[in-house]
Amino acid sequence: MKRTESQSIGDILRLALQENCMHTRLDECRAVELWQVILGADLARLCRRPFVKEGVMCVGVPDAALRHELAMNRSRLREAINREIGKETIIEIRFIS
Repeated sequence: MKRTESQSIGDILRLALQENCMHTRLDECRAVELWQVILGADLARLCRRPFVKEGVMCVGVPDAALRHELAMNRSRLREAINREIGKETIIEIRFIS
């Protein structure tokens, strides 16, 4: 089959992502990567790597005092992550031991 017009690879990838509904998962992965940037390298090092499932970010925090401090600021952290992504990707952050 011969194509009459060319497409950029970026356009093809965007189309594939839309057709397979992968934008949400990519945004969740981006939120995980932003965690260290938003929180800061020193504090992020004290936490386990977060994971996101269906808009809920879970972060393992072994230290009870740090877990409490982060829980008090969870809405600000969530807003900062969503602002960087550009849309409401994270609906809740849970801190687990």
